Amino acid sequence: MKKFLLLAGIALSCAISNAQNTPSEKWDTVRTDAGMNNATVYFGYGAELTHESKVKVDASTRIIVINQLSTNVDINSLQVSVPEDVALLSQRYSVFYPVPPPVVKVKEVERLEDSILLVQKEISRLDNLIVIDQEILTKTGLLIETTVNKTNEKPVTSDEILKLLEYYTAKIEKSKTNIYNNKQTINQLNVRIAEIRKKIAGITAVTPVKQRPYGQVILQVMCKRSGEIPVAMSYYTTNAGWTAMYDVRVNSKTNKVKMVYKASLTQTTGIDWKKTKLTLSTGTPNFGVSAPVLTPWYLQLYVPGLYTDLQRRAAQGNAARNIIQSYAEDEKLAEVVVTDAAGQYNLKALKDQNIDPSTLQQYTTLTQGQLNTSFEIDLPYDIASDGQLNSVTIKDQEIDCTLKNYAVPRMDKDAYLLAEVADWQNLDLLPGDANIIMDDTYIGKSVIDPNTTADTLNLSLGRDKRIAVKRSLVKEQSSLKTSGGNTKQVFTYEILVKNNKVTDVNLLLKDQFPLSNIKEVVVTLEDGSDAMINTETGVLTWKIDLKPGESKKVRFSYSVKYPKDKKIVNLK
Repeated sequence: MKKFLLLAGIALSCAISNAQNTPSEKWDTVRTDAGMNNATVYFGYGAELTHESKVKVDASTRIIVINQLSTNVDINSLQVSVPEDVALLSQRYSVFYPVPPPVVKVKEVERLEDSILLVQKEISRLDNLIVIDQEILTKTGLLIETTVNKTNEKPVTSDEILKLLEYYTAKIEKSKTNIYNNKQTINQLNVRIAEIRKKIAGITAVTPVKQRPYGQVILQVMCKRSGEIPVAMSYYTTNAGWTAMYDVRVNSKTNKVKMVYKASLTQTTGIDWKKTKLTLSTGTPNFGVSAPVLTPWYLQLYVPGLYTDLQRRAAQGNAARNIIQSYAEDEKLAEVVVTDAAGQYNLKALKDQNIDPSTLQQYTTLTQGQLNTSFEIDLPYDIASDGQLNSVTIKDQEIDCTLKNYAVPRMDKDAYLLAEVADWQNLDLLPGDANIIMDDTYIGKSVIDPNTTADTLNLSLGRDKRIAVKRSLVKEQSSLKTSGGNTKQVFTYEILVKNNKVTDVNLLLKDQFPLSNIKEVVVTLEDGSDAMINTETGVLTWKIDLKPGESKKVRFSYSVKYPKDKKIVNLK
């Protein structure tokens, strides 16, 4: 009895001790979810997320756990701010993976599954009866055969054999009937199981919502007072970013161009951004901040490759140097950049006929820094962490430009319509795709690349079929002559242009003559037809003003002299 009382006392003491210890672990730990109020998204990829939370603490609080943070955090960038009367001893980041909850079955599904078990049990019983009847048939046949073949013993009369056959026939008939009936019953039960399973498939199971993993910060603190305190934190993550997009809206009647700035934003930070204010920055912190250092530069001899490789590289170099000339420059070949996307231009009517695509500009604040530009949008956005592209309108701006036509008949028989933009450096452009929309009609896509030192930006607005261009060889003024050890060929080309528009046209026409870096091959421009000549690239440029329905012709001629025992593979 004493031993029993002693054991009972020990058990009661342990229970009291556990009851006292369990609450104490909770008293010194508080938990809260982080609220996200601002995201600074960087061009390309990268974002700085800012969170604020309210936490109730007292003097006994030692641990603060803040949940619902990004699952991809640069630990070195994590910054935590607490009030002055709270001492932050340490901070630790981790990713929490919730335990998947069990699937809860509907009671009706459980009842139907129990019915299937009962039916399967009945099928097993019938299968067993079929096996028994089959064994009876087998043994009955053996018994008949044995009885008839006994010759050493007493002979069996015919009457006895008939009675024996009648007995075994009845028994065989009964067994076969039982087997047939049991198989039919099994088929019916299988049909019933299929119907029950179909009912189960039609019932929607209550699947619990699977929680996504999330980041959490565990703070070790010492609090001097009780009450609600604010906790702010920020960090950098690479799982977000934005790229520039533009809508270039052209009114051909007024020659006015409106450029709409857009951001194509995506994020997979692991948390959904709810009512978050966005700041789009042109900075790229992921590219590093270390300045380059020069190292010794040692020259190496170049071994020339095949002719085709040299030809390809020469063509690429010429294309880089052969940049379009601004129509406004008369005395010099001004450098510009033309942007155009490869592919066909398909005409498609716009569904949205509103010329003003955005009313959000009044909520956007432009902040210029020494290294980047930021667009602060004072509106709450909801952006899910699903990797989908979200189009965010930043601002729209009317730009001054000149519409002109551009043609290179040696490369393309069609003329192009260009919008020439001067002083484009003040537009804060970034590399990106541009949707070209003329008179509320979608023309196609172009590419804006501001990474250039050119003075003028040319936006390609697509092919202009209303300008006819034809380039042909004038055979009467072209010749092939051989004298001594050399061959001389003369080429004369005529270009006919016609304006089929009802308005005046300013056409920038280009062609070229070949260049030679071989001593034995001499190229001479015989007649430039008042063209502006770039001797470094061999490009000829004409500025042609055309009235409605007017046609004009230009001719140019060049000669090529080379040894008669040689052949130039790319002369035409």
